[in-house]
Amino acid sequence: MPQQTMLEFIEELDKIGQLRRIPEEKRADELPTLMDSVHDKAILVEKLKDCDFQFLAGAYSTREQYAHALNCDVREISARIAELATKRVKPEVVDSAPCKEVILNGDDIDLTRFPLFLYHPHDGHAYLQDVNVVSRHPDSGLINWGMYRLMYRSRNETNVDMRNDSHNSRVIARKYQALGQDMPAAMVIGGPTLDKIACMFSFPGVDDWDILGGFYGKPAKIVKCETNDLTVPANAEIVIEGRIKTTEGWVYDEGPYGEFTGTYGGGLPHNCRFVVDCITYRKSGVYQYATIGGLKPGLTDMMIFSLAVEGDIFTALKNAGLQVLDVYMPSGGCTNIAYTRIRTRGGGDAKQALSVMLSCSRQWFPKIAYVFDEDVDIFDDERVKWAMAWRYDPRKDTVIIPELNVLPLDPLGQTDHPPVNMSKVGFDCTIPLVGDYDHFAFAAATVTDPLGELPQHVEKLTEDELAKRMADFIRETPRTWLDILKRFHGQPNPLIYRAFGQLRPKLGRVADRRPNYPYTFADTWFVYEGDSGKRK
Repeated sequence: MPQQTMLEFIEELDKIGQLRRIPEEKRADELPTLMDSVHDKAILVEKLKDCDFQFLAGAYSTREQYAHALNCDVREISARIAELATKRVKPEVVDSAPCKEVILNGDDIDLTRFPLFLYHPHDGHAYLQDVNVVSRHPDSGLINWGMYRLMYRSRNETNVDMRNDSHNSRVIARKYQALGQDMPAAMVIGGPTLDKIACMFSFPGVDDWDILGGFYGKPAKIVKCETNDLTVPANAEIVIEGRIKTTEGWVYDEGPYGEFTGTYGGGLPHNCRFVVDCITYRKSGVYQYATIGGLKPGLTDMMIFSLAVEGDIFTALKNAGLQVLDVYMPSGGCTNIAYTRIRTRGGGDAKQALSVMLSCSRQWFPKIAYVFDEDVDIFDDERVKWAMAWRYDPRKDTVIIPELNVLPLDPLGQTDHPPVNMSKVGFDCTIPLVGDYDHFAFAAATVTDPLGELPQHVEKLTEDELAKRMADFIRETPRTWLDILKRFHGQPNPLIYRAFGQLRPKLGRVADRRPNYPYTFADTWFVYEGDSGKRK
């Protein structure tokens, strides 16, 4: 598929039934739950309060979208990607592009022009996160681009998450740091599905624009930046040019953030600061955002027989003194797979539950059992798989009981009549109660609820007045960004962010108040309130 403009891409999504248009005006704080309510297609919010951009999300979230972009069947996606990733086509530099229709420099630079909101309740701040960071290797001159997240700091500053030593942007940033230079960067917002696929691939000695052209099957059109020697795809909607302050190092608080894992990741990361030198964009453009986290971070007629065994298991668990909440046998397991949800109190509850589940039924089912915590909806296959992926340790959470009764219907029994026995297996997918574990690390990264209806009578404040009141509010006690958003709900959304930007250079984060890491006035970015009173 050739390079598409954003308007062509949106039209294509609509044509294939992969777009839900929302014509009603929405507030920025309503976007998280709106995104979380649609999992089978993209959404386009055509009107946003206090914002001139349309809002597109979920535009590369389904296998149907990928198959269409790659011109293949959904079963052929991986093979098709592997094929295209080997192709190389040199780019074509063009003189101008729609992303140059508006150019902002100096005091006109203002990130609050974009829809800013708290996506997940424990996020450190608002994020620009469907962002492709473009950089150039200082030695080879080759272009690299990849997807990273930017946490808002002020109208012309963000943090950028570059912690993984295997990611090329960090490798290149370290090169600039060693040279004593900041790294020029261009943050690209807006791109079709094929662009997103291509940006995931990078190879030694190869310019990433050659790879993008390989996915297109023809030259990728690129355009030069305004303030540095970088180039960006000509079909970008928004380009934010600036410098990643590698000379300062990885010293700024960034995060937490509801990760692609469906959790928040660990601790309060140290990351770099990004300073904006120029913003360019298409008039009446589209601001693209990536759906991530939430309760479905990843995207099942023997019912009566299963219900009978479910009853056996529920009763046996209750009689064993365990706090059983639900028992469910998914249809795909044909009564041989069972899920149970319990409220754990003792350190061995989960393992005892598995032993009961595998042996209690007179029907000799199930052969495979899973036990989950009370916060996991076992009737939701996505939540079940999420808990399996992030709460199960094969080394210590696997229970195998040999020589239990099974029906001869099982072909592994190699017989058509009893007696027959077989090993059965259970998987403990609960959060460990014994051991030095950070329990919040297992928490689901849900999305932020809307802040509610706007108050009827709101005192109109200037940016300076709002900044002063915000400062007084934070001085009372350290505050999370959600606290601040709730307190000043009703003030114009861009004004809240700009007012905060005035205070940000004076604010640190209470680094030992997990999970929220509230903001406080301090002379250091990381504040510790523990007995040691240590500072970093």
